Amino acid sequence: MEEAKTAVVTGAGGGIGSAVASRLAADGFHVYALDLRFADDAWKDDPNKDRIESVPVDLGDPAAIKAAFDELRGKLTSLEALVNCVGIMRRGDALTLTEQDWFDTFRVNVDGVFFTCREALPLLEKAGSSAIANIASNWGLTPSPGHIAYSASKAAVVSLSKSLALDYGRLGIRVNAVCPGEILTPMVEQKLRDNGMTEEDLAAPIPIGRVGRPVDVAGLMSYLVGPESSYMTGGAVEITGGLWS
Repeated sequence: MEEAKTAVVTGAGGGIGSAVASRLAADGFHVYALDLRFADDAWKDDPNKDRIESVPVDLGDPAAIKAAFDELRGKLTSLEALVNCVGIMRRGDALTLTEQDWFDTFRVNVDGVFFTCREALPLLEKAGSSAIANIASNWGLTPSPGHIAYSASKAAVVSLSKSLALDYGRLGIRVNAVCPGEILTPMVEQKLRDNGMTEEDLAAPIPIGRVGRPVDVAGLMSYLVGPESSYMTGGAVEITGGLWS
């Protein structure tokens, strides 16, 4: 019997990460879902929930990431896919953002992605053909006012992904960044509440006429870590409903 494909999804406790874990499980992967905490009903009604294994880990702590992968290396001979969805948002410009918010943003959004990729690379190489997809943001390509730390951190994720693609393509590892626009995640829902906005307000400038959903991004991730995208690497793929800035 052929051994099941395996995937690691970070930031899988909710939002885009949870949707990606569900989609990859439906694609036939055994998914190791990494996050600090998980929503109680994350995969309650998922018909493929038996293929999703929760692994609690602080994705802003390199030592904790290493410990999690030490455990995974005891279970796996290889890894076919890594999807990094971990991320936080701290708002403010250069004068209003606190030092701690700056440090926390890069600790999670950049360091968390880098150290996870570094731990996963030997397992990904053993697969012979594998893929990494890292969540960045369209704000990492075109910054948004008042979000200096988030925009800068997501630009770093784009550059990190391109660097990994250059360094490891010859080992059979493809790497792409995904740059979503407005996706209705818990983080965006909080932004709406904070600003007294509705989903309709958020959708108004989007040419396609609606706010994205986590499943939209999950479908793109499924493609990017699957065989049909075998010639795609080093990209920064936008999924914005046509809203470029």
